[in-house]
Amino acid sequence: MPAGADALDEAQARGTLRMGYRLDAPPFSYADDAGAPAGLAVLLCAAAAPGIVEAAGGGVAVQWVPVTASTRFAALDEGRIDLLCGPTTQTLKRRATMDFSIPYYVDGAGIVFRKGGPEALERLTDEPVGVLAGTTTEALARRVLAEHAPKAELVLFQSHVEGLEALQRGDVEAYLGDQSILLYQLGRMRPTVQPVIARRTLSREPYALAMRRGESRLRLAVDRELSRIYESGEIYELIHEALGRVQISPEIEAIYDVVAIPD
Repeated sequence: MPAGADALDEAQARGTLRMGYRLDAPPFSYADDAGAPAGLAVLLCAAAAPGIVEAAGGGVAVQWVPVTASTRFAALDEGRIDLLCGPTTQTLKRRATMDFSIPYYVDGAGIVFRKGGPEALERLTDEPVGVLAGTTTEALARRVLAEHAPKAELVLFQSHVEGLEALQRGDVEAYLGDQSILLYQLGRMRPTVQPVIARRTLSREPYALAMRRGESRLRLAVDRELSRIYESGEIYELIHEALGRVQISPEIEAIYDVVAIPD
């Protein structure tokens, strides 16, 4: 690539814009029953793709590249994907090493307990507690347990399904994850014994699309398309397609009114 080449230059040169999607984070980013990329972040990236391709100079095809929670950032750093389409929490620490779009959703870390177990954070003692490895919730779990249950063992899982199945078996007494993802997964799993879902969330998780640090042209193209999607109201159609007829919280609605950038 010539000096100063960026993701859009590289996409034009190779003829493909590589969108990374997580295999393990429904309803935001996952592979559906047919093996195709699906979820809200995937739908957003697909809706934004024509504008991004135009910004790259046209004639570029979209290529979907599967990643996981543990491989997604390496895929960005190593240039295997240009844009990460998943539930990635934008934090100041992460902004030191990568760039983000304007937010597209706000979630919160939740916790579910095995029915008949402690059933409350304050009742945990030395029980094993599960969390998805390589996420902001892992760091949160370590802080929460250090404060409320310092003798508890933190068990790391490679997928939410594995963690929730372990909860059903009694291998862990509680499991932490982004609440929308946990509720969606439990709805799909339909466990014989419903776990106890904590009412309050433990954090605020602003989701955004991630890219390599310094990708100003790509970020501008993505933000332009997201702003168009928000201002037109198309975002609500995509939410309903991905999440069902959910009740959108005022906080989430406010995102689309506030962060959309005027042309």
